[in-house]
Formats: sequence, structure tokens, C-alpha cells
Amino acid sequence: MSPAAWGGRFLDALAFLTRLAPPRSFTAQSLAASVPWFAPAGLALGCLCTLAAWLALTILSTATGASHAMGTAWPAAALAAWLWLALELWSTRGLHWDGLADLGDACGSGASGARFREILRDSRLGAFGALSLLLIFSGQWLALAWHLAAGQWLMPVLAPAWGRACAVWLAASAPPHNPDSLGGLACTGAGPTVRRVYRLGALLLVCLLAALGLSLWQGLVLIVAQYCLTRRLAAQARSHGGLSGDFLGAAIELGQLWFLLATL
Repeated sequence: MSPAAWGGRFLDALAFLTRLAPPRSFTAQSLAASVPWFAPAGLALGCLCTLAAWLALTILSTATGASHAMGTAWPAAALAAWLWLALELWSTRGLHWDGLADLGDACGSGASGARFREILRDSRLGAFGALSLLLIFSGQWLALAWHLAAGQWLMPVLAPAWGRACAVWLAASAPPHNPDSLGGLACTGAGPTVRRVYRLGALLLVCLLAALGLSLWQGLVLIVAQYCLTRRLAAQARSHGGLSGDFLGAAIELGQLWFLLATL
């Protein structure tokens, strides 16, 4: 494949997952072909959000006379973390958070079969969806603030890439509810080769983080718990007729939270 084709697929993934690239005309084939580029698109998003947080902390440090080298006070770190999340929400149009809320409502209802799918498709926000948003958002906010206060800039850069990789792992682990839906196209794009590449990429990333100071137990917990989370989501999807885009959106935000927590 030519570099131009790679660039086109990366831009497809970036335009589909975010508003950071100009709108593009998608076909079922092009959307499925962009799935391997979900993690690189997440990396671009992480770079943008972290750059904004760094600029915010630089301005605050200049105003208060503090230094990044001495660490950052929690109020400033919390504000920068909130800015990181606000920019991520704007950049992604809240797409994945919507999936998290929908899945929270559907799972929290205890419904099954057609009723589960009806709740999953309902655009109205229920109590369980609201609680899911509150818990995951606050968890990400606190974890991000912790990383920023400690001067750990790499983890906020990598977290969105890890989250998008989680969607690919999930798409490779369960059948779609509707093969022609967005979830179905993601499953088509997450074939055996992509699955192997993403698994290898995760192992290499953990090795890199270990070389940079991440402890062995943190790396093991990150990988093992992420595997268990993905298997649990896949089992939940299979028990309710297959994957949809809401499952993938929830996987992204849950995976992003877990990466931020496991690397503290």
C-alpha cells in the first residue's frame, strides 16, 4: 500500500472519530478500512488535548511563579485536566460518551432481548446513563489531574490512543448486531491481522512504558485487566444480540479511564 493510501485511511479515521480533519465521504469499504488507524487517530487527539493542557499550565505557572519542574499545584492541574476533557469532548462531538450513556441505561435497566435494544437506541438520558457519565468523567478528570500535577505528560498523550485501541479489540472479539451498521463495519475492519498487530502494539507500548519507569506490576495489571474488561464487554454484547456502535463508544471511554488509572 502506498503512503498516500495510508494517509487517506488515517484521515478517514480522524474524520470519523473526531472533527480534527475535514469532512470526508465514506463508503462501507472505506470506513472498514479506516479501523486499523483508530489508535493513530487517538494519538493525534491525545497530542492536541495534552498540548492545550500544557499551555494552560504554562500560563498558570507564569502567573503564579511556579515551575513545571517543581510539580504543579492541584487547582491548576485540575483546571488543565478539565480543559483536556472539554477539548476531547468538543473534538469527538461527544460521540463515545453518548455510547457510554446509552449502554449504561440499557445495562442498568436489566432488560434483555428487544427491550434492551430499544433502550440502547433511545436518545433520552436515563438515571443509569447519567451515573455512568458522572463516574467515568470524574474518574478521568481526577486521573488526568493527578498525571498533570506530577508532570507526567506522556500518559495523557497515549490515553486516547489506548481507548481507540480498545474499540478495535472489542470489535475483533464479538459479532455485530447488524453487519451493515457502524458497529458491523468496525467488526469487518478488525480482522485477524489487525487484531494481532494491535495486541503486539499493546505489548510493545507496555515495554516502552516499563523502560520509562512504569513498574512491572502496573504493566501486568494494565494488560490483564484490560483483557478482562474487553472480554466482559464482548460477552455482554453477545448476550444481547451482538455489537453496536454504543458498545464501541463505551469501550473507548472505559479503556481510556483504565489506562489513566493503571499508569498513575
